[in-house]
Amino acid sequence: MTSHIKSELSMLSELLLSILLTACVAIYLYKTFETFPWLPFIGIPIGLAIIVACWEKKKHKWNMFITGLILSSLIWSIAFNWSSLLKIFH
Repeated sequence: MTSHIKSELSMLSELLLSILLTACVAIYLYKTFETFPWLPFIGIPIGLAIIVACWEKKKHKWNMFITGLILSSLIWSIAFNWSSLLKIFH
């Protein structure tokens, strides 16, 4: 494998890992609490993204992992709070 293919596979696996991680946390919080705690749910991936960004400064940047964490946390938060959002707008 060339280094270009390895880097692309690495970026894809980082993105999938971030989506799976946030999905697992979202489903756990959805099943555990009566109302979905959207603020702690957004805080967990953002905190993890900050930790990874500060921890891995020079070696490997983990750009796709950090971006995937933040974007998928926002998407999952909207998906699990959809009924609450509809009540606000009606």
